[in-house]
Amino acid sequence: MSKLIMLIEDTALHRKLFTIWLQMDGHTVHVVADERLAHTEAVTVRPDLIIADIRLPHMDGKDVIRTLKSRDDTRHIPVVALTVLNSREDQEACLAAGADTFLNKDTRRTDLLDAVRRF
Repeated sequence: MSKLIMLIEDTALHRKLFTIWLQMDGHTVHVVADERLAHTEAVTVRPDLIIADIRLPHMDGKDVIRTLKSRDDTRHIPVVALTVLNSREDQEACLAAGADTFLNKDTRRTDLLDAVRRF
């Protein structure tokens, strides 16, 4: 089933890679390069799923997730936290912020697509 996925990612290479992977699986991707626009874009676009980088230049990605999950108009949208951080503490912090699942950016394409399909 194809989904509309909002990708919050500041790094051009990762935006391109993850967009290609998702589009190859039949999904539509709406890219948000500036995390400060995440909530506004989510309300406007109404994605089925959000994939959010955690290490972002203007806001901590966990704060972005907390904001999305605290608002009535976006709390229902599943969020996949995607990051280069890899410790158990990082994973727990992302989940505590409201992420529905956690993936490391070193993930394989199949792992990302499996996470998308779960939601």
